[in-house]
Amino acid sequence: MQRLTLALLGLSLILLIPSVRYQSTWAWLRWVQAFAEASAIGAMADWYAVVALFRRPLGLPIPHTAIIPQNKNSIGQSLGEFVARHLLTPDNIIGKLKRYDTAGQLGRWFATPANAASLARSLTGFLPALLRAPDDADLRRFFQNAVVPQLLELDAARIARKLMTLAIDGGLHRAAFERGLTALEGWLNANEDLIKAKFAQASKYTPDFLDSYIVRKFLQGVRALMQDVISDPLHPLRAQFDAGLRDWADELDSSPEHRAAVQAWLRGMVERFAGDADLQRLRETLAASAQADLSKPDSHLRRSAAALIVALAEGALRDRVMLERLNGAWLRLARAIAIRHGGQVSVLIADVVKSWDADEVGRKIELEIGTDLQFIRINGALVGGTVGVVLHACTLLLR
Repeated sequence: MQRLTLALLGLSLILLIPSVRYQSTWAWLRWVQAFAEASAIGAMADWYAVVALFRRPLGLPIPHTAIIPQNKNSIGQSLGEFVARHLLTPDNIIGKLKRYDTAGQLGRWFATPANAASLARSLTGFLPALLRAPDDADLRRFFQNAVVPQLLELDAARIARKLMTLAIDGGLHRAAFERGLTALEGWLNANEDLIKAKFAQASKYTPDFLDSYIVRKFLQGVRALMQDVISDPLHPLRAQFDAGLRDWADELDSSPEHRAAVQAWLRGMVERFAGDADLQRLRETLAASAQADLSKPDSHLRRSAAALIVALAEGALRDRVMLERLNGAWLRLARAIAIRHGGQVSVLIADVVKSWDADEVGRKIELEIGTDLQFIRINGALVGGTVGVVLHACTLLLR
């Protein structure tokens, strides 16, 4: 294209020479001269305009040339702001994502056995390393130096009080209380003979039939009391349990003894997690077992994980309400990300463009749109020549 435009310029100059030289002989060459002059001027003017976009014409330091390399940073910033403000807006992103059933597409992908097996292979491959992670010397050192001090700084008593208060206000303690009573009643029924035997050991001077009678009557009374409490929502023992639990929650935050006990419990739990030999042996046993199973071609863990993935995906695909909820959650997440991080797109684009070499940017852009740029020069030569002929005609009319 550059050679073609250069040939047109050369043709204009070649036509100009004989049109001027032999114009006295053939007057009509004045029209050729008008076309050739204007065509050459238009071609050279457009060449200058095109070149000035990307570099300095003939290497001369002419002002307002090499426009793109000189303004690379501002172009990158403007481009980034344009993309963030008009293209990657939350409404545009959500409008585009709404066209796709993302949850359904993912569900169909996960429901394919080959895909589920590939995902299961990736997930289960991390299991042995995950189980052995607490025994890694570097991780343990990091945990001791960075995590343990922060855990011990926690106000465990106040956190426990808040959790208990939330549970009490939500009525969760009542359900736990009833289940505890039911579990205790079941334990008493299953271990009545053991209780009788222990009572007989402690009461050596009473006959066996009396021991059995006392224990039986005692257990009957305890079970009757528990049944009354479970069946009566307004039983006095429930109110006493609520009051005692609230008092205990308040004491966790106000009593120095309780606060110290909770902190000691937290410290003991942290130390036990970090250095308990039984936990280490358990983790190593589980890791070795998992590694041995995963080394087999027909690994039970991989098969189970793949089957679980397929079952979950197929279950979600059958439940349209669940798919709509998943799509809604995904769209809300995408909108939140776009709102929170959309401005960073402009910064990213500006930084990337700023890191480019200025001359290289000019060359790359020129190559991408070079054909159209050369058509500008071609049009400049042809349009310029035509305008030259028109202007020559106008001057003749004015004369």
